[in-house]
Amino acid sequence: MKNDMRFTYPLWQMAGIFIIMGFVVLIGYASTMNTFPQGGFEFEINLNESSSIFLMGMLVSTLLYLGLFCVQIAKHNKRMPRHKISMITYKPQEYLEDDELFQDVTKQATKKVYTYFVWMMPLMAGVYMMFPIDRTWMIVGILLVAAGQYWIYYRTIQKFVASV
Repeated sequence: MKNDMRFTYPLWQMAGIFIIMGFVVLIGYASTMNTFPQGGFEFEINLNESSSIFLMGMLVSTLLYLGLFCVQIAKHNKRMPRHKISMITYKPQEYLEDDELFQDVTKQATKKVYTYFVWMMPLMAGVYMMFPIDRTWMIVGILLVAAGQYWIYYRTIQKFVASV
């Protein structure tokens, strides 16, 4: 149970979301989009020195993250062949359904995440309708909500694991 990556998988997902968030902010500030009356559009990215350095840092961090993530999954799958993690699946890998106790904890964590979404989505929609928020920050807000879901799930599972 100690080396089970399924317990830390939500943290890996959060790290990926934060990397994506960096790209969204960079592209949001460095790009312009023009539409034409004939129906076409033009997308232009202008990088100055500091934003190009930031872009290179983001690319390096993405490659490091993906490499480390793949290595950790390979280690996990070698150590725990009964609980393999697949990067390409529809079912979230952090679901713990080994026995009835883990199923119940997974159900509790999922309920908390669902409640979080029930409150956050209408709240965000209301804020986005009332205030003139830039599209970049709307996307960042959605990504923060996604990261929040993984944090809630992780904390719920960790509280259980710590008590066992």
